[in-house]
Amino acid sequence: MRGEKQEEKRSSILEAAASIFSNKGYPNTKMQDIAEKAGIGKGTIYQYFKSKKHLFRQVIKEGMNFYLNGIKNEIKGYSDLKEILKVIVKFSFSFMEKHGHVLRMIASHRSIVDENTMKWIYDRKTKVISLISKIIAENTEKTPQNVNDINLAAYCFFGMMISVIQEKVFHNREFDIEEVSEKIVNIFLRGYDKI
Repeated sequence: MRGEKQEEKRSSILEAAASIFSNKGYPNTKMQDIAEKAGIGKGTIYQYFKSKKHLFRQVIKEGMNFYLNGIKNEIKGYSDLKEILKVIVKFSFSFMEKHGHVLRMIASHRSIVDENTMKWIYDRKTKVISLISKIIAENTEKTPQNVNDINLAAYCFFGMMISVIQEKVFHNREFDIEEVSEKIVNIFLRGYDKI
């Protein structure tokens, strides 16, 4: 029971921190603000995170892990490539609507994100690309002979999707997720002139 309570407290700290970092920015965020939002004493935060910078990095890491694990869970039970890719797009949009602060935090506070954290972020992105590559390879009749071709296809799909999502996160552009997921997947699978 104690471990469960500690995990709940840690999660509430991360959630409060994500909200405040996102709204106020790193320099203007005080640990006291995070403690108040989480409903705990300021000293309790330091039982879980050694500094504001450490907490900031953990918010990013938790978000990235949640995204990767979320994709894996969402695609379970699907076997059609088009449907799997649409599920990935829809989940990615939904995730960014709820957790766009992670992307904004990385972009707006790059100087706080140290080299090790950037390598870790890149590693998570690589895992997403590898997952997409595996999905393409397993669900394509005419699998490209070269593994690099499959990886390039996965990067193209991910890049298309993330570019549109960034419009939503950074510029508040509204999209119909159902329509956009259909179009992104169709362009990816058949090309623009075939949609």
